[in-house]
Amino acid sequence: MAERETFLRLFLQHETEVRAFVGSLVRDRHAREDVFQEAALALWEQFERYDPRRSFGAWARGIAANKILQRRHQDRRFPVTLADGAVLAVLAAFDRTEEGARGRLEALRECLQKVPEQGRQLLALRYERGLACEEIARQTRRTLDAVYQALSRLRAALEECIRRRLAAGGA
Repeated sequence: MAERETFLRLFLQHETEVRAFVGSLVRDRHAREDVFQEAALALWEQFERYDPRRSFGAWARGIAANKILQRRHQDRRFPVTLADGAVLAVLAAFDRTEEGARGRLEALRECLQKVPEQGRQLLALRYERGLACEEIARQTRRTLDAVYQALSRLRAALEECIRRRLAAGGA
C-alpha cells in the first residue's frame, strides 16, 4: 500500500510537467493523450525500478520520451514534430531546467533565512496567504506606500542574494 501511495503522490506532483513534455513534442491532441496514458501505465509498471535518489520528474520524462520514440518507430506518420535526436535534446533541456529550478529554490530558501522576521512576515502575508497590499497595510498598520516599498526592497534583496549564491555556485 505504501508503494502505491508513494507512486500516486509523485505522479500527481509531476503530472503537469510530464504532460508539458509530451505536449511539446506531440502536436495531435489524441496522440498526445495516448502517449501520456502509455507513459503513465509504464511508470506504474516500472515503479519498483525507480531510484528515489533520482528526480521522479526526470525519470518520468525519460519513460515518456521512450514511448514517443516507440510510437514513432511503429508508425512513421505519428505526429512528432522532431527527429529522434531532437526528442532527446528536448528531454535534456527539460532536465537542465529542473536542475536549475532546484538550485534557485534552494538559494531562495537560504536567502529567506537572512531576511529579518518582520520582512519574512510581510512576504508570507503577500505570497503565502495571497493578501492584497491594501489588506497587508491594514493588518500591519502601515501605509500602502510603506508596504509597496518594503515588499519592493525585500524582492530586490532576495533577487540579489539569489543571484550571488548562484554565481558563486552555492545553492
